[in-house]
Amino acid sequence: MIQKTILNINRKFLLFGLMIWFLNACAPQISFQVQKPPEFQIQDIQYLEIGSFIGKSGNIPLPPVKTDESFLGKMGVGVTKAMEPLVQNFKANPQHSEKAADLVRAQILGMLSSSSPWTIINTTGEETGISGSIPDDAKVAVLDAQIKYAELRYEDKEAIRYLVSVENKGTTFEQQLLAKAGSMGAESLGAGFLIPTPYVELLAAIEIEMSLIRRNGTRLIPPQTHRAYYVRKWGGNSSSSHMPGKIRKQIILEFQQDESFSESISTELDRTTLAVQDPAAYLSMGLNLKRSQQVPLTSLDLMIRLSRQSAEKYLKQISPYEEETQLILLSGNEVAMNLIRGNAYQEAIAYLQGLDQKTAEDEYNLGLAYEATGNSGQARIHYETALQQSPGNSQISEALSRLK
Repeated sequence: MIQKTILNINRKFLLFGLMIWFLNACAPQISFQVQKPPEFQIQDIQYLEIGSFIGKSGNIPLPPVKTDESFLGKMGVGVTKAMEPLVQNFKANPQHSEKAADLVRAQILGMLSSSSPWTIINTTGEETGISGSIPDDAKVAVLDAQIKYAELRYEDKEAIRYLVSVENKGTTFEQQLLAKAGSMGAESLGAGFLIPTPYVELLAAIEIEMSLIRRNGTRLIPPQTHRAYYVRKWGGNSSSSHMPGKIRKQIILEFQQDESFSESISTELDRTTLAVQDPAAYLSMGLNLKRSQQVPLTSLDLMIRLSRQSAEKYLKQISPYEEETQLILLSGNEVAMNLIRGNAYQEAIAYLQGLDQKTAEDEYNLGLAYEATGNSGQARIHYETALQQSPGNSQISEALSRLK
């Protein structure tokens, strides 16, 4: 049976294969909730006052380009083509910045209310916000912030080249793929025809400048500036963007790792397979024109996302925090291993300490439990003991290197 189908040939089959190989090659690991110390040690402070959070106008620069030395990076994989107008920086809107300032304040209060080394006072930023007895100014830290926020939304159509290919349904799947590869080569020479395809591209940036001082005016740490970015395109050509290609790739890698990379890849593979095996269904579902089933984010959703990311960055500098880390558990005492798998670290420590004899694997797992509770000193001691019992063990050596 001969059947015509419209194929979007801008997908790279080789890239899909490499990505799936990478995902399958990852060794299984266990998630640990590890307590981490802050970057700065705030001394002699018992209270934290949330001061003024002000929205500002001004430019937010794009992140500096980092050199990607990976194999795919050197091949230019993931770098999009530039579209006009090309974004060179973000200009903060005062009204949007004021809303973002309120959200950053709310994010910081929410995070500190669940885990904070200080008693939180005066959350309003006003003089009247303090209730009860007023503590010594030298023991009170005041947190002030200046916030810039900018958002750009591009809605338009762009011409995407499509080809008409003739399929013989009596051929094998491999033969059909070879035919598609020939179509891809023809497209690169300008064959096919153009279809105006709608798209929405959303870009945003936030910049927060945080100041932490004692209420008596002395500075506790230098002012800290953090930025977060977002870029995503729905519809149109996935290989083009209003953001410079290398910067766009860097933003996605640094700020958007939570957006289900593996799920998106498997979805694209499903669509590619459907295009070859059942082109009528592929066209009827409109998958030749769509790049994502998800609706573009609203402005509020995006502002909440970036305010949370920037607030988290700053709080990791001044307050202890928990972080999910993928670590390898060695095969030792089964009871202790099950306790660690269940994040019952203190119970695992007590159980392992009570053993009359501990193997190198037990010593390593004991160090792992201490590391998860934030006790790096004890973790290092038990990692060193484990390495003495099992010299040359690469996993134990890696754990020791991690704590240096």
